Amino acid sequence: MCGRYKLATNRTELQRAFPWLDDDEYFDLNSPFDRGEIFPGTDILVFNKYRKAETVHWTIRDRTWDGKIVSAINAKAENVRKVGMFRGSFQNDRVLIPASSLYEWQQQPDKSKKKFEIWFDEPLFAFAGIARECEINGERRRCAAILTTHPNDIFREIHNSKQRQAVVIRQEDHEKWIDQTTALYELQRMMQPLRNEETHAKAIEE
Repeated sequence: MCGRYKLATNRTELQRAFPWLDDDEYFDLNSPFDRGEIFPGTDILVFNKYRKAETVHWTIRDRTWDGKIVSAINAKAENVRKVGMFRGSFQNDRVLIPASSLYEWQQQPDKSKKKFEIWFDEPLFAFAGIARECEINGERRRCAAILTTHPNDIFREIHNSKQRQAVVIRQEDHEKWIDQTTALYELQRMMQPLRNEETHAKAIEE
C-alpha cells in the first residue's frame, strides 16, 4: 500500500532523473518543486506515455454495474490486468509518478502506529502508476493510482499490517514502463519489489 508520499526536488534534479523530459511550460526553471507530504484525493505530478508532465487526481473512481461508486488509490500488480477499472489503464496508459520518499505506518503491540519515512538509492525515484479518465465531483478528470506488490523485508517489518509496498521503477526502466509496446514479461519484471539493500527507512516522531 502507498497512502502518502513526498516530492521535494527542482528542475535540475528532475532533468537528471528523467533526462528525456523537456517541458518548460510545466516547470519554472528557477524554482524548487516542493509538495511536502502528498495525500490521496489531491492533484499530483505524473509523466505520461507522451513523455510529458501533467497534473492528475490521485484516486481512480469507477461505477459498478449496480451504480455504486468505487475508489482506489492503489492497484495490485498481481491482478491489475484482470480488474476492469484498471485493465485498460495498465495496457494503454501507464505513468511515472516522481517522489523523494514515501510514508508507511508500523502497528505496535499496543495497537498504536509508528510513522516511517522510506526512500531508495535513487534520490528521486518514480512509482509505477496507471491513469484514466474518471468523474470527480461531476467533472471529467484524468486520475491515477499507484501500483503495489508484495513487500521486501524492510517493508514487511514496517508495513506489518498490510504486507504491501509501492512498485518503484528503476531509472533505466522509466521509458520502458510508459512505452505501450513493452512486453508483458518486462512489465512483470519491473513490478517486483526493490532489494532490501536499496531500501532505507527511519522512524518519524509526531
